[in-house]
Amino acid sequence: MNTKKLMGRVPAIVTVIILVLAGLGFARRCGTDSSTLAENYRRPGGDTLAVAIEMSPLTYTFQNDTAEGFDYQILKDISTAHSVPMRFYPVAQLDKAFQGLYDGDYDLLVASIPATTKIKEYFPVTDAVYLDKQVLVQRTDTVGGPRITEQKQLIGDTVWIASGSPFRTRLRNMAAELGDSIFIESSPKYSSEHLAILTALGEIKQAVVNEAVARHIARQYPNLDISTPISFNQFQCWAVAPGDSALLDSLNTWLHEFQATPAFRQLADKYL
Repeated sequence: MNTKKLMGRVPAIVTVIILVLAGLGFARRCGTDSSTLAENYRRPGGDTLAVAIEMSPLTYTFQNDTAEGFDYQILKDISTAHSVPMRFYPVAQLDKAFQGLYDGDYDLLVASIPATTKIKEYFPVTDAVYLDKQVLVQRTDTVGGPRITEQKQLIGDTVWIASGSPFRTRLRNMAAELGDSIFIESSPKYSSEHLAILTALGEIKQAVVNEAVARHIARQYPNLDISTPISFNQFQCWAVAPGDSALLDSLNTWLHEFQATPAFRQLADKYL
């Protein structure tokens, strides 16, 4: 478990620097395979794109042994339309995925990544894939204390985020805005989806996740309150390996083409 104290008066450490310097291996595969990506990873050859994709109800998941997800379906359609072979590597820990992207093991990282200035300093990012914002996930009852309805109520309180999440930067900025302390916890065992479920079960008090993910989980756990925003709406993007401007330009062109189709609107209605 990793516990950090966010002090408004202390200069924020850029999250992405921590990710780049972490020097860790790869995230654990989901499903029945209990070995790590580091043990099984084989970069595809030729023109096949190596895509690290976050396991979440929004981005990439399984229903009846069939892969689906908003970002995954977009990429599958792009792959088919433009004859671009892709190999997907499911990841649960974004810090390890960012490390692999930085090291050139992956060509593309697909996850809930806000297009912030700090991210852009270290990784090229695509144009907006969709709009989303960060919300506080908490129980509707008063287990663990009064329900949080305003950001200032988080002063001196603790929230959970997924390990390596860019949300850490937002929480640091919030601490600075409030002029006081917020505490943050994370564990490599838990994705955003896991944290939302643990909150519903009363195992943790609260977590910060993307609103689209929170809505999916709240449909299964009606005792969750996801009404308190932590950020304004932000463009969500994909990150490309540093220096790969050709792939970035192509992805932007393909994205714009697909976003103008009825298929994109159907996906947005289903997932967003």
